[in-house]
Amino acid sequence: MNNSPKVSVIVPNYNHAPYLRERIDSILNQTFQDFELILMDDCSPDNSRDIINSYRDNPHVAQILLNEKNTGNTFIQWERGINLAKGEYIWIAESDDAALPELLDSLVGELQHHPQAVVAYCHSQMIDSESRPMSFTWHPKGSDGNTYVYDGNEYLRQKMLVNNHIYNASMTVFRKDVFPIIPKVYQQFRYCGDWLFWNYVCTHGQVIEVCRVMNLYRQHEKKVTASSQLDGRKWRDNAGVLTELSNMLQLSPLQRRCLCGRWTKRFNKENGNTLPEIRQEFPTLFGGSKTDIILYEIGKLFGFLK
Repeated sequence: MNNSPKVSVIVPNYNHAPYLRERIDSILNQTFQDFELILMDDCSPDNSRDIINSYRDNPHVAQILLNEKNTGNTFIQWERGINLAKGEYIWIAESDDAALPELLDSLVGELQHHPQAVVAYCHSQMIDSESRPMSFTWHPKGSDGNTYVYDGNEYLRQKMLVNNHIYNASMTVFRKDVFPIIPKVYQQFRYCGDWLFWNYVCTHGQVIEVCRVMNLYRQHEKKVTASSQLDGRKWRDNAGVLTELSNMLQLSPLQRRCLCGRWTKRFNKENGNTLPEIRQEFPTLFGGSKTDIILYEIGKLFGFLK
């Protein structure tokens, strides 16, 4: 095994034994083979450890880290894995997802071709717990096969203020050298800490979007995002990330009203007992007026948030 692999692939697992072998095999079957594999388990109650240990002798496996106590925070696991990584690039391959064989080849190739870029990501196919394709997509305009390169700060304004377009770590590869300068505050947000993480990453260089489906993003009832929908954590975490992002971009009062209109419109479509309390807690994000919503709609046409 090369002592200095080009890519470090980190698999932070918790309780995903049914999907783990498919996940690991999809990494080992990549057409790009210059990588080390770091397998991690956060004290899973299922048989994840047995599956992970069955790969111990694979030449790609550089580290196996089996926690004796659950941390309860996947982002702490990210940090632990990245600190051990020897590669120039990092792929955090979530343990319940999978990938097409060309993912690493494509994304690493783009990063090498664009030295000012800090992160490259592809599009995803949603799959269910049985690995069957789902009709739902986060790419309503389609995956046209093209590659787009964005200035990082413009990408935040055009994309990340409206939605988290880098919505799954498994679809991304990023430069390791940007990690030490990323603030650790993202670790506080269990539901959407990755959104804040990618926001920080994007401020340090260009962003590459490869509009091809190469990631398989699994949807199932054990996901943290599913439980977070029910207890209000989703919206409190969203508020924290949006506040941080607004301050990073130094949004004007008009831009903040447009942002409020966008997220109030989305918030109004939700149902739940905690929503009145959350609206009162974050009125400048989720308690906007009809005027704020109209400003947002007008702003989409004239680029008020850019």
